[in-house]
Amino acid sequence: MSLDSIDHYPVMLEEVIDHLIDDRKIIDCTFGGGGYSSEILKRFSKSRVIGIDRDDAVYNFAKDLKTKYPNRFNFHNIKFSELSTIEDLSLVDYFIFDLGVSNFQLKDMSRGFSFHSHSKLHMGMGLNNFNAYDLLNQISEKDLKFILKYFGDEKFCSQIAKKVIDYRTDKKIITASQFSEIINSIKFQKGRSNPSTKSFQAIRMVVNQELTEIYKSLSYIIENSKKNSVIIVVTFHSLEDLLVKKIFNFYGKKLSISRYLPDKTKIDQLPIEIVTKRPLQPTKLEIEKNPSSRSAKLRVIKKLMNPSIKLQREDLNMEKYFNLESLDV
Repeated sequence: MSLDSIDHYPVMLEEVIDHLIDDRKIIDCTFGGGGYSSEILKRFSKSRVIGIDRDDAVYNFAKDLKTKYPNRFNFHNIKFSELSTIEDLSLVDYFIFDLGVSNFQLKDMSRGFSFHSHSKLHMGMGLNNFNAYDLLNQISEKDLKFILKYFGDEKFCSQIAKKVIDYRTDKKIITASQFSEIINSIKFQKGRSNPSTKSFQAIRMVVNQELTEIYKSLSYIIENSKKNSVIIVVTFHSLEDLLVKKIFNFYGKKLSISRYLPDKTKIDQLPIEIVTKRPLQPTKLEIEKNPSSRSAKLRVIKKLMNPSIKLQREDLNMEKYFNLESLDV
């Protein structure tokens, strides 16, 4: 399937654009189909954009923009947690994250994101340590149950985990459609949502270590970017949004950091300003045009100063998720 034949919808584009001004350096941390980058380059004639993405399938999109804006656009095939390898953050004004899965990834049957894919299970977004095939065929029943429970909020997590283990005693789970059939033998479809949706989402998040990537990148940017730099994050999943909110609150709210600062006079010197006191959400019109945007939330912060403290993973009280993402598969 040609990527050029698949529509790309930069979610909450106008809301993102509203937080930018021209003649700045911007890193599009989740380049994808290039929706944000292309629009920024078109509207802001003096700005420079660096696109990064872990998926090398987006090279054609990046190549087109490089041809059109040779002096104002560059692309790097890296994870966004690896920002420090390609750019001095003290030179960057804006960091933009769209944490959704791209349409071309979901619709490419060879990637194994689709319930109907007969290709070998993968679900990797690029530069992965393991894939869905490895995970489902090697993981313990207990760990699989917790992945489905914590990452997918799957009520049938125990039954599905047991069925997967029973199934693979006779043969490997090779394709996404096989995994979907296992789930469908336990769950019946209610409404429009496919019974496999939650389980596929959970496996995808762990395969791509999505929460770990968010934690590493946002904490690093906040601690190493320059004064007045801005971070814009669009989330689609409640768990991702919870993590982003916790990271921003850790640096941006008095109660989050006062226990680290015995000197009461320093409590008001917070390292970031939370610009969006409440997350922005798509308009009704955008949801009508692009229903997949309905769960999107946009959060924005501004760096005020270097933090006096460093965020430790344990401070987020989400170790059960991080530990599952770091399983030795």
